Amino acid sequence: MTYQTDCTLPDALLEQIAEQGLGILPELVRIVVNTAMQAEREAYLGAAAYERTDSRRGHSQRL
Repeated sequence: MTYQTDCTLPDALLEQIAEQGLGILPELVRIVVNTAMQAEREAYLGAAAYERTDSRRGHSQRL
């Protein structure tokens, strides 16, 4: 099986798809959805997970 070289999926995941076929599809969907939710959350908060910035939304500043 061949696949595109410009694919952004991790090599390990591509190998699983090549070996297991479409049986891995539910796991692939889970990974894609979780990654999209993480990116959306970081964009909304204005910071990455565990990152503290002055512009970060969603937490109170402690004195």
